[in-house]
Amino acid sequence: MGITLQQVFRQHFDAVAAKRRLSSDMYRAAWAVRHCRTRELGGHVNSCPVGHVCQVAYNSCMHRSCPQCAWLPREQWLAGWKRRLLPTPHHHIVFTVPHSLNELWRFNKVQFSKLLFDAAFETLHELLADPKYLGAVPGILAALHTWNQKLDVHVHLHVLVTAGGLGPRKQWVKSQRKCLLPRKVVMIKFRGKFRAFLRERVAKRLLRLPPQLSSAGFLGLLQSVGSLPWNVKIHEAYLRGESVAIYLARYIKGGPMGRARLLEIRDGKVEFRYRLSALEGGDGKRQGIAQLPVESFIRRWLEHVPPRRMQTVRGSGLYCGNQHSQLTTARESLGLRPLEPLPQQRMTWQERCVASGYTAASRCKQCGATLVSHSSFPAGRGPPRSAFRRRFPGQVA
Repeated sequence: MGITLQQVFRQHFDAVAAKRRLSSDMYRAAWAVRHCRTRELGGHVNSCPVGHVCQVAYNSCMHRSCPQCAWLPREQWLAGWKRRLLPTPHHHIVFTVPHSLNELWRFNKVQFSKLLFDAAFETLHELLADPKYLGAVPGILAALHTWNQKLDVHVHLHVLVTAGGLGPRKQWVKSQRKCLLPRKVVMIKFRGKFRAFLRERVAKRLLRLPPQLSSAGFLGLLQSVGSLPWNVKIHEAYLRGESVAIYLARYIKGGPMGRARLLEIRDGKVEFRYRLSALEGGDGKRQGIAQLPVESFIRRWLEHVPPRRMQTVRGSGLYCGNQHSQLTTARESLGLRPLEPLPQQRMTWQERCVASGYTAASRCKQCGATLVSHSSFPAGRGPPRSAFRRRFPGQVA
């Protein structure tokens, strides 16, 4: 019982590729998932220094949408942000785009996503700069998600915002509001900015309209979504931002579907678990089982592969990548020491496993010694025979 995404793609991707036009990004992601940790990518040998274990380890594809090799990059990202996040309450805000704009997103994924980030950031900065609400510069970290639990298109931003900010006199200003900002005010400003950005880009021919949408139809679409309430959620403050960062980390790498949710392929359909929505009587924890034809499942999964080099995580304000001095000042205003420089040498995968409490993959099951990686071999080749006869200092022959 139970299947992997790799099995689904190995068995059925060719049929999908033969019927549908796919982008180079989709082909690249499919190839990576199909060949992750296989002979086609080469590998190395992990050995116990005492001689108990000697095992072949094929290389990971390291594609950001591959669930099989997402753990290590996810842990590295999370460790970096845990270090940077200020130890102050944070709010979790969700900005959702109406589904009637989904076709526009399909044809303009990079530009559409950039405008979504810009609209959310400008909305928050302008409102929080107003002394009526905060009068300070906050720290903002945002992650783009484009799917829901059933792999339908559901474009939205998860945003982590400090419940306070650095004031004009370089002092820390605490938020006096339970929910940071009025939800309706945020929604109206965000909706207006995003619509204005879309209108401007289309007028400059920087956005591609779907074939079925004319220029007049686009303006009518903007007018219709402008009269509807957009889904903006502002959650109460969490004492620490780490809990929301951990939630975001689950979607930073690995794509929209992890192995734990996949069940089986039955009668040409993929069965998987999903979290029930409020409309289905869900409470955020209850799960149901969904079925999709294999080809539909693969097509939906590929639709959420980000184009190459597209940013899906961005920081702003105190958490912007070029605002190190402001972040240092904010830490000082909170009575904290400046961040220590990162070590020159990055942690090895064995050290990262130990630091995260996951030692099974990095240590010998018999003696507990840390496994040693050696004898790398190229793609399409197997490990050299000498790798299994290697002796380490102190090892009994």
